[in-house]
Amino acid sequence: MRKSEDYYTFNEYMKNNNLTPSEEDYIEMIYRLTMENDKVQVKDISTKLNIKPPSVTKMIKKLDNKKLLNYKKYDNIELTSLGIKVGANLLNRHNTIRKFLEIIGIKESIHEETETIEHTINVETLIKIEELISFFYENPDVLSRLKNYQEKNKN
Repeated sequence: MRKSEDYYTFNEYMKNNNLTPSEEDYIEMIYRLTMENDKVQVKDISTKLNIKPPSVTKMIKKLDNKKLLNYKKYDNIELTSLGIKVGANLLNRHNTIRKFLEIIGIKESIHEETETIEHTINVETLIKIEELISFFYENPDVLSRLKNYQEKNKN
């Protein structure tokens, strides 16, 4: 369970730099790719996000200017220490929202809903959702009762 102080640097960074949802998606994806492979290149990001390489390069340059990553033409893309912190928080936010949506029974549009919510949720709400998820996992009987209730009241 994260505490609010874990988000302090991330919050302060976000207040001062205002990443767009698209920039957040890039940082989150680069962070994901870094976890899979040490070497991340434009083509990897292009493939994962279904975006043409010239557009990826343009965004990478923006993120380099914001000190979130280091980029040299034709070289690997590396997140800075700040980029790693931001990426980890973005991935945590994504996974938390997805788990919450799974718990409440969202199935068909879960990816779209996660993507929509993650760019607008505030830290306090995210922390409370994390607490709720932990509560359900620590009290499987309550989670089971919720699932039974949902099944009984299906439309």
